[in-house]
Amino acid sequence: MKKRTLLYIPLLLLAAFAFSALAVHYSNIFAVQSNASAEFIFPFTYNKQVVSVRPEGEAAGIKIGDRIEAINGRLLTSDEIFQDEFSKLQSGQPVSLTMQRKTADGGIERLETTIQPHRFEKDFNYYSRQIVGFLFVYVLPTFCILLGFWVVFARPRDPLAWVLLFVLLGLSSLGLETYPSDTFVGIYQDVFFSAWALAMLLFGIYFPERWSVDRKLPWLKWIFIVPLAFQIFATLLGLIRTNSGLDVVSFLKPLTDFYNKIVIFVNLSAISIFFAALGHKSGTTKNPDARRRLRLMLYGTAAAMMPSFLIVIYRIFSGAQGSFFEIVPFWVAILALVLMLLFPLTMAYVIVVHRAMDVRVVVRQGLQYAFAKNGVLVLQILLSSLVILTALSFVTGTEANRPQRITFIALGVTGVFVIRLLADKIRIWIDRKFFREAYNAEQILSDLSEQVRTMVETKPLLEMVSTRISESLHVPQIALLLKNSSHFQPAHALGYEIAPTVGLSEDAKIMEKLKRNEPLIVYQDEKDSWINEELDTEERENLQKLNSQLLLPVGAKDELSGIISLSPKKSEEPYTPNDLRLLRSVATQTGLALENSRLTETIAREAVQRERINRELEIAREVQERLFPQELPKVEGLDYFGACRPALGVGGDYYDFLELPEGKFGIAIGDISGKGIGASLMMASLQASLRGQSIHFKDDLASLMKQINSLLYEASTSNRYATFFYSQYDPKTRKLIYVNAGHNPPFLIRKKDDDFEVLKLEEGGAVVGMLPSDFVFYKQGEIELQPGDLLVGFTDGISEAMNPNEEEWGEDAMLEEIKRVTEKPAEEILNYIVERADEFANGANQHDDMTMILIKVRGEK
Repeated sequence: MKKRTLLYIPLLLLAAFAFSALAVHYSNIFAVQSNASAEFIFPFTYNKQVVSVRPEGEAAGIKIGDRIEAINGRLLTSDEIFQDEFSKLQSGQPVSLTMQRKTADGGIERLETTIQPHRFEKDFNYYSRQIVGFLFVYVLPTFCILLGFWVVFARPRDPLAWVLLFVLLGLSSLGLETYPSDTFVGIYQDVFFSAWALAMLLFGIYFPERWSVDRKLPWLKWIFIVPLAFQIFATLLGLIRTNSGLDVVSFLKPLTDFYNKIVIFVNLSAISIFFAALGHKSGTTKNPDARRRLRLMLYGTAAAMMPSFLIVIYRIFSGAQGSFFEIVPFWVAILALVLMLLFPLTMAYVIVVHRAMDVRVVVRQGLQYAFAKNGVLVLQILLSSLVILTALSFVTGTEANRPQRITFIALGVTGVFVIRLLADKIRIWIDRKFFREAYNAEQILSDLSEQVRTMVETKPLLEMVSTRISESLHVPQIALLLKNSSHFQPAHALGYEIAPTVGLSEDAKIMEKLKRNEPLIVYQDEKDSWINEELDTEERENLQKLNSQLLLPVGAKDELSGIISLSPKKSEEPYTPNDLRLLRSVATQTGLALENSRLTETIAREAVQRERINRELEIAREVQERLFPQELPKVEGLDYFGACRPALGVGGDYYDFLELPEGKFGIAIGDISGKGIGASLMMASLQASLRGQSIHFKDDLASLMKQINSLLYEASTSNRYATFFYSQYDPKTRKLIYVNAGHNPPFLIRKKDDDFEVLKLEEGGAVVGMLPSDFVFYKQGEIELQPGDLLVGFTDGISEAMNPNEEEWGEDAMLEEIKRVTEKPAEEILNYIVERADEFANGANQHDDMTMILIKVRGEK
């Protein structure tokens, strides 16, 4: 069963609970209004039982939950008797009441009291309170419940959507009249109001991304989460006791008594953290769209809650009792209640208009598709609810025995799942009928990311990339712009009636953003979008010609070589975070493929113009100059250097240093079989594979090496392979993990007292590119480096240097020479070893490429 299907079960049950409570709330209000006199008002609100009490009612001893047994000595056996006695009221005439009240032990006690109904005038204050009452009692809970469930139904697998739902359900409980805990609406109020502060806390910390303070101090939030979770637990146990008579909460009395003393402080503190987190993130978040959303949410929710927040604090410290209207001036109470409506309105504005949670699809989709798709969802919910209610009616019927009840429950559950399966089939049919083809976008884009690596022709590459993206995400217009001199111009366009004639200068402001290697989302229909604030008229016009909604940077080695422009999807759905992740991977691999394509084209052009030997030397020199590290990134605590000297000007030796995410450092050295242009091309493929794959596998180097083997095996001839050593160093822990694929084991030289300890890094497996991946396996090694350690990687061109008598220098002789100069900087050690090898060769021709890398760990011994 799909996870999404499972999530709909609790969601539907929760929605049924919330909407049922809302319906009961409406019916109670209508009943109260139908029994209300136009001239008199009681000191309490009554609907089957007392649901709220005014101060004069409290003075008469009346409490919420009391029931009227008799009015003016007349037994109250129906609503008609209550209405009849109400119609007989005279100005200033007292009314005697006999009340029933439940005792703590479950019994009933009676109370005789007299109340004085009084006339009220329909003045400005009366009508103001009526209007605010309508907004607060009807609009606020209804809007909160609808918005909350709409977001969760759109994103059922998003934890933040569920947190938002509980925030809004807690807020909706404030708009309902105060109900006793043994009523349906009272249970709803107690449950969600007790969870409100916790939901506010979590939403503030995690929306739209995790708060930096929580990243640094993750334990801090638990100071509030634990007591707030206890508050919910205690509330649920209290409801069980109230509604079933089962005492399951007495054992917690010492804790609840203590918690009741700090409950207000804990809840107000949690809500304060909500605003503190939004405020801090709105000033520190780098993404301008996220920053704008946070500020809108902060200003709107602060304006909504601050007046009520201050009134509550005033009531706590002043000891005042009663409603807002009895604590503060009338206009202040009215303003506080009206402003509270801004809270759900702000949430709706940020989520829908500013796409905070990718649910604007419900608004932005084409009307036909939106009605069809969401109509199926609504029909599914209604039918499922009908099946559930029907089953419950049979289960609760007095004539049904136990086996029959079990049967009805089973049939109800089966019916819900059958409806779900039918709805899925209908949705697929709708997709096909409109503009979709039920493609698995993730699978298509993942396959595309793998395929483009081996392509070396530019035109087929661009055609494949644009076609597959269009098919998978249903993007009607795609343009691929490549760098031509100092401008980026369309090299391939798909879906345009007339090919767009645009040119984006490499100095344009939009290029500065794309050079950060992050996708750019463009919303041209928004006046306050960044494109209107930061781009000049020409750049905006070019984006309009391209009909761009998403721009993807294409490049290799931190150099921007192209741009992929995507128009809005056919459904007008926004590009989701998962879309962006997949498309970014495709763009990265396209950049590497374009780089390989350009190298191949360069080789072909040079092959026509020069003789074969000169072409090999020149092209290989260009390849190696571009593929070997041009600049050495600074790594904390390391002194390192590397160099390669080909035997004939062209070679297959390879070394590399990589800057990796999270501050880690990649170290690579390899030796391609053979020499010449074939070896240099395989070297280029090895470098592209390593750089393209290293960001995906992180610390799993064994799987990384297996993937590199697969790529090289598919891209090379049977007589080509490479010995290869790759490692990753973490400066924070000094931990080095590595895999040796048949390469000369690097030495780790460690000074111990007056001697040296030499370790060989041999853990790994077979050479890469010779055998299919099914026949090779790799094992990952690990070692912790110490200050003063020296890591030496080399190819056999150095250790097997030969003199005129064809005698080899040897690893032992090389190692002894290294030990003599371990105190020198890495570059000087490398130059010294190459000089000793040349000295041993004594003028003999260099028979193999000579490559060496040295990694020295700084620090005191």
